[in-house]
This record gives sequence, C-alpha cells and structure tokens, in this order.
Amino acid sequence: MKKWILIGLGGFVLFLVVFFGRIFWGQYQQHLAQKEFEANVTNTASPGVTVLRDSFLIDYQNEKRTLHVYVPPGYAEDSLSYPVMYFMDGESSFNDMENMAPEWQIDEVIDASVRAGGPGAIVIGIAQSDQRDPEYTPFPIDDYPNAHGDRYIDWVATKLKPWVDTNYRTLTAPEHTAIGGISRSGMMAYYALMAHPEVFGLAVIQSPSLWVDENRLLAMDTPAEALAGRRAFVSVGELETPMIRQARAIHDKLLDAGIAPEDLRMEIIQGEGHWHMAWRKSFAMAYPWLAERWSQEQVSAEME
Repeated sequence: MKKWILIGLGGFVLFLVVFFGRIFWGQYQQHLAQKEFEANVTNTASPGVTVLRDSFLIDYQNEKRTLHVYVPPGYAEDSLSYPVMYFMDGESSFNDMENMAPEWQIDEVIDASVRAGGPGAIVIGIAQSDQRDPEYTPFPIDDYPNAHGDRYIDWVATKLKPWVDTNYRTLTAPEHTAIGGISRSGMMAYYALMAHPEVFGLAVIQSPSLWVDENRLLAMDTPAEALAGRRAFVSVGELETPMIRQARAIHDKLLDAGIAPEDLRMEIIQGEGHWHMAWRKSFAMAYPWLAERWSQEQVSAEME
C-alpha cells in the first residue's frame, strides 16, 4: 500500500514539474524574444497610420490623450465610408516603436484584407493613461475606490465616437462599430459590449483580466434583445493557465446573455502566454471573422 502511495506522490510531483516547467519555460522564451526585439526595434507603422499626440480631451479627467489613427488603403482617393474599431491600450496597435513591444499588426492585417479585395476599416487606438488600472476598472474596488472605467467607456461612446464620426467617413451603426483590448482593457471590451450594446456591436476580448472584479462583471444584466446580432471574439494564450477559465467564463456569460452561438468565437492561442505576440496572432484571427459580414455587405453593394 505504501509503495503505491509513494508511486502516486511521485507521479503527482512529476506532473507538477512538467506543468509548471512548461509555463516557466514559455515565460523565459518570451523574455528572450523581448530582449532580441528591443535590440532591433524599428518603425513598423503602415502609411495609413497617423499619431495625434495629446490631441483629445477626456473632459471628466481634464486630461488630453494621444490617438493612433489608421485609415485603410484607398481612403484618401475613394469616397467610401468604413467600419470603425476602437482599441484600448492603443499605442501597441500599429508600431513597434510606440510601446517598445511587438505591435499587434492591426494595420498590416487590414492592409492585406483590402489588397485581397476584402473589407477595410478605420481603427482608433486610444493610448493608455498613466493611471491605467483605475481607468480600466469599471466598478470601485478596494484597490481602486475611485475607479472610473464606467465613465471612460461612456466617454468613448458619447464623446470620442461622435468626434470620429464627424472627422472621418464612418459607418456609424453598432454592427460597424467594434471595441477591443488586451488584458485589463480586454476585460473592458467585454464591459463595453454589455454596457453599451447600442453603440458597440462587436468586441475583441483578448486575455481578459476578469479577476479584477469577476462577480460583478459576470452579474451584468443586459437584455437579450439588446445583444441580438452582437458578436464577440474571445482569446487567451495557451500558457495563460488561470486566465483560460476566465476567458471561457466571459464566453459563456455572453452566450447565456443572449448572443447567438454563431456570433461567438473563442480561441486559445497555442504556445503563447500573456504578451503581445499572442495578441498579434489573435487579431489576425479576429479581424477576418468579425469582418465577414462587412464582406457580405460589400459584395451586395457591388451587385446593386
């Protein structure tokens, strides 16, 4: 009996060594990749990217924020209106040099879509605040009693979006308006979809930090009819072990709340952890899927 107990304990210890060793090895590999990246960083923004430094006032904070704006190929020559995607932590959207980390290649993905005859989009990357955590926390919590994420999303919906719609040729309906983010801002993309489905019809929810306030976030009560036709892409890295459950919880919550199964997609990004390469790979999957209805609209318009 004692022999089998020892064998069992040995097997369990071996499992733990392999399990956590794989995670730590992955993190070490990411560290090496980041160091190599920093040694060779260059400007990687496409010609369609413009940086509006400290250009837009967040009135309730009396703080100006930098916007990273992308317009698709042909925007300057055509007269078309385009869907719009709003990305929090937006300094990482288009250019390695902006955040000294691998960009998400949002511009490259959409450039390639347009070159292949697919849909384009305008993307607004909203730079993060120096006080990132309270801005990306929707409800007051012990660590951040003055959290104002709810007001931040209200600002995006009621102040920033109207400005973008006035200054760029945009399609303004929810089905043409996406919001996205990573980590804490990925959680905020979920919050925005649930809080303002009349504005944001699409969400890119990457590595969402549901742990920030899991119970209240999952208790959000949005009428099912308000979520009809809304779509969400949820992703998480294979090595983000605790966050896989959180990403699944968000996926399941959206399903239970009334989003149709065909309008939800969840991906586990193989071999990746909680870092920018995971989110780069994730967006390359998310954009064609979210934009497939835009493609159908484009074909219908061309046939009329």
